[in-house]
Amino acid sequence: MPVSNPQKSVSAIVVTYDSAAHISACLKALTSEIDAVGGEVVVFDNNSGDATLRAVESGFPDVKIIRSDNNIGFAAANNNAAAESQGEYLLLVNPDLALDSGSLAKMLAVFDEHDDAGAVAGRMRNPDGTFQPTCRNLPTMKNIFFSRGSMLGGKGGSNKYTLGDFDSPTPVPAAAATCLLLRRDFFLELGGFDERFFMFMEDTDLSRRIGETGKKIYFIPDAGGVHHWGGGSAVSKITRLRYHHMSVWKYFLKHYPNGFSLLLLPIALLANFFLRAVFGRQGTD
Repeated sequence: MPVSNPQKSVSAIVVTYDSAAHISACLKALTSEIDAVGGEVVVFDNNSGDATLRAVESGFPDVKIIRSDNNIGFAAANNNAAAESQGEYLLLVNPDLALDSGSLAKMLAVFDEHDDAGAVAGRMRNPDGTFQPTCRNLPTMKNIFFSRGSMLGGKGGSNKYTLGDFDSPTPVPAAAATCLLLRRDFFLELGGFDERFFMFMEDTDLSRRIGETGKKIYFIPDAGGVHHWGGGSAVSKITRLRYHHMSVWKYFLKHYPNGFSLLLLPIALLANFFLRAVFGRQGTD
């Protein structure tokens, strides 16, 4: 009898927290992609209180489930799942994303075509089929005020931060972990996500550290899927805003420990938080 290889090629990791609305569609597409290339699907559940785990257990018996007794956050959950995974590659996938058929194979091919590839990000679409930007420049003291999460975003300066679409594989400074592929050993060598970020900005911080090694993050337009922005968990808008603004501050305190980060930025973030809470601009970066 042939001996099966215990080494998985790709470990797809999905972190869930009250993600019942989209998890079945996500895993249906994801398991098909993993079956095509070989690997495993790992769901790390941050103590969901809804029907998320029932949907996974009943519909996807081959999916490995890691249960947390409490919500440890997106960064820590991915790190824990990566430590228990077996794949040569890690595919980080949001639970509100449905991958297109053949996307994973195309993303893997980038590592064969580009020796300097540190990570590969797929092209996201909104449910209506329009392009959804998930790549960006690294935050600076100037461009942060034009991010998608800012009240000034889209007011003549958004191109300073959020990047648009590309027609061919293109290196980008930073990419969201909505759909991100990288070698497992490389991810672990980097220390994984910085767990100071409960949610938001952990992927931007990781992107910065990838770039500091000399590796590049490639955005590829011919692989991706439909992403239901903000549909990954039943978290309130105010809670998301709070975590996002706190994470932006933590990012700047880490990478720009100066007077701007210590004194001016928290005032600007607090003002932006209240304006966003009242007027409800969409999107975060």
